[in-house]
Amino acid sequence: MKCFINVFKADLKRFWNIAWKMYIALIVYCFMQAMIFFTNMDKSISKGKISAVSLGDSLMDFFKGAKEFYPERKLAMDIPVLEIFVLLFLLFIVAYYINSDRSALSKSIMIASRSPVYWWVSKYIITVLAAMVYMILIIITFAVSGFIVLRKKLSLKMHFTSKENIRLMLGSEEISVQTNVVLLIILCTLCLITACIITLLVSYVSNSIFGFIINLLLFIFSICYMKWFGFYNYMMMYRIPHVYGKWYLGALLMAGIDVAVMAAGVIYSRKRDFL
Repeated sequence: MKCFINVFKADLKRFWNIAWKMYIALIVYCFMQAMIFFTNMDKSISKGKISAVSLGDSLMDFFKGAKEFYPERKLAMDIPVLEIFVLLFLLFIVAYYINSDRSALSKSIMIASRSPVYWWVSKYIITVLAAMVYMILIIITFAVSGFIVLRKKLSLKMHFTSKENIRLMLGSEEISVQTNVVLLIILCTLCLITACIITLLVSYVSNSIFGFIINLLLFIFSICYMKWFGFYNYMMMYRIPHVYGKWYLGALLMAGIDVAVMAAGVIYSRKRDFL
């Protein structure tokens, strides 16, 4: 265990040295999006369209995703470009981290750890932490930006403020004000974690490009099917009326994928000759 802890600490330091600039880029991007959102909300408050804004409102707007898609209506599919960018940027951080370890350094770490399984478990844990930190930075950036623009007009509570806010941001009458926003953020985070570890495994056994392709296909699948098993629907607030009632099934599905990926990585590590 002591050997694994030493490997993990060294690996975590290596990840941070690689990723900190990318996280700063994320903060800058989120800050720009948040300032645009809160500026527009401030105008809406001044015009009397809404009375207040919460942090939960802003996060749900940021993760609103693709509008409902019904092929029989022969309407164009809504592609959430900004949300895809947020997802792909996180996947890029993970893929870059793994690819940078495909070197003599990577093999030396495996030798020092006495087991490639330690190497895999370390990468897995760091990838999960990377996704969680990613979400935390988004939340903090929106909270700070909202305070800068709205001051006391901003509520830091994680809830929908009113029907008027939902109607203004998402254009929907189906989403309840009582919707548990904390639960939605947890599901969003679980989506990001699942996407990252899929990319981690594919990058580990093959090529990072395939990890991007697989996640994009899963994202498109979720856009086409507003069902609980399209787990990316939990990142798109427009889809909440269709999947919120079965959120526990979606959470179990994503957790199952996470466990399966962990097991697959361990089995692969034990059977492959890295030296």
